[in-house]
Formats: sequence, C-alpha cells, structure tokens
Amino acid sequence: MALSSSSFQVFVMACVCVLFIYFVLNGLYRSKDCFYQKHSKNKSMTDEKKQRKCMYQIEQMSRKGNGRKRWELCAGSVPKTIIQFGIPRTATTLQFNILCLCTAMVFEDEIKSVGCYFNRKKSQKYNVIKTHNIAKFLPKTPPNSWIFITSSGSLSPRNKHLLNASRRGIEKRNITIPYVADLDLVTRRGYFIAYEYQPIFGLSDEKMQHIIEYFRYWDILRLCCGKQMSADWRNRLSRKLNYKQHHDLHSPSYPACETYNISQVELLFLNTYAYRKFGHISSLRDAIGKPSTVDGKLDGTYCERCNTYIAKHHVRQNQKCA
Repeated sequence: MALSSSSFQVFVMACVCVLFIYFVLNGLYRSKDCFYQKHSKNKSMTDEKKQRKCMYQIEQMSRKGNGRKRWELCAGSVPKTIIQFGIPRTATTLQFNILCLCTAMVFEDEIKSVGCYFNRKKSQKYNVIKTHNIAKFLPKTPPNSWIFITSSGSLSPRNKHLLNASRRGIEKRNITIPYVADLDLVTRRGYFIAYEYQPIFGLSDEKMQHIIEYFRYWDILRLCCGKQMSADWRNRLSRKLNYKQHHDLHSPSYPACETYNISQVELLFLNTYAYRKFGHISSLRDAIGKPSTVDGKLDGTYCERCNTYIAKHHVRQNQKCA
C-alpha cells in the first residue's frame, strides 16, 4: 500500500531522529570510555611515580644514616601485585612469608582482598606471588608492581647467569626491585631481617612488633617441623649412612632443634597476633600459619606427630609426615 505524502514525511523524520540519537549516544559513550582509559592510565603513572619517589627517599636516608622514621615515607605506596623471586635454597620461603605478612598488615582493614600464592596468580585485589620462574609472570606483570629477589654469593655459575638474566628482564620492563635479600645477611640476622621491609611497606613499629613475634616462632618451626625441615634435623630423627652435616654444631646457622619443646613452640606460634588475625583466611594459607606451603594445618601437635612419623618411617623431604 502506498504511503501518503504526509505519512512519508513523518517516517523520514522518525528515521532521522533515531539516527541522530544513535550517533549522539555513541559519541558520549566513546568520550566516557576514553576518559576512563586516560584516567586509569594517569592513576597508574601517579602510583608508579609515588613508589619510585618512596624508594629514592629510603635510599637517600639510608646513606645519610637517618632511618628512625623511614617507615612513614612509604605509607600508601604498596602496589596490588608483589612477586617474590629467587633461586631455590636462598631463603625464598622466608622472604615470601615476610612479604605476605607485611601486605596483610598494610591492608588489615580489607584483609579478605589479599592473597598469597605459590607459582600461581589469583584474582584477589592484592596478590603476593612466589615463583622460581619469573619469566612466566613478567609478560603480564603491571609496570607499577614490586619484585623482591633473594640471592647468594655461593650460587653456581649456571644459577648466577639465570639470576642476572632474570634481573635484566625485570629492569627492561621498568619494574621496581625494592629489595634483594642476600642469604649470608639473612643467616646472620635471622628473623630480624624482617625489619629491612618496614620502610618499604610503611609499617608502624606496633605492626612490626606483631610481625617479629610471628617470625620468632615461625623460624623455629620452619627448621624443626614439617615436610621441609632442616636436613640436619631430619637426619637426627632418621639417620642415613654417609650423611654429610650441612651446619657445624658451633655455627650460628646450626638449627639446634633438639633444644626446643617443639609442641610448646607450636602453641606459642598459634597464639601470636598475626596467626589469630590472618591464619584462618583461605587466601593467605599458602604462607601465613604453616612452616611451608606444602605442610598441613598446625593444631598444637602437628610438629610432634610429624617428627615421630619421620623417625619411624624415614620419609624424605616434601613427603607426608603427619
């Protein structure tokens, strides 16, 4: 049926109005999208500048020997992604645990948004990841992230090359390396090495007391309990022929596990502020509350049961012990 002249004019005007509204709304959407992209990019750049300024101030104050209030400088500069990287057997687990607990303390008010994981990334708001293969994570790691490293002067030539190549890859991405923990220094300072991270995370002295309390007992459990206990202590529990002692009895690095009532240490650990505050949170269980990521849940008797099982069944490292 043919349209009348007036009807045709109404139809044309309706089409014009629809097209006009479409282009106006599409233009507004694109403008809004560009604004948010620009705003997000600017925010990322601002955060990165703030972090770099914080690192520079710490370095300058350390050189001048004025570090009494260094922790105040970096409050609010902790990024959403933190990675711990190192060659195995260079105290990587200790650094990972320190980073996890420091991050938990920083974001204590929104703690369920913090996650600590070994060799895998989760979708928490703030993530602390431990890995021995940094190349796996670098392509997708945001530039404003932090990557902490462990090292040792006694690395093999192959591992030295691997570590140096990894550092060059990190620096090429322009990602901040706030701290490199040397194994010799860690051995001399023990769990007090955690104080090195206080200014980086902007932690108060009160929060650091909770962290040091936690690692006072965790350090003993790490050496004297669980699937990854000290090889020397494992050999004391389950002796092997031709075993070569790693640490001399008179060395500060000797674990001396036989001097501890391990169940009492475990109970003291379970009663620390940090464990009571964070130990029940599922996204933190890879780090907080256990001697290692592969151990079971502590309950006051786990370590004693584990030691007894190793002595009886002669199980090896990383095998079930309780």
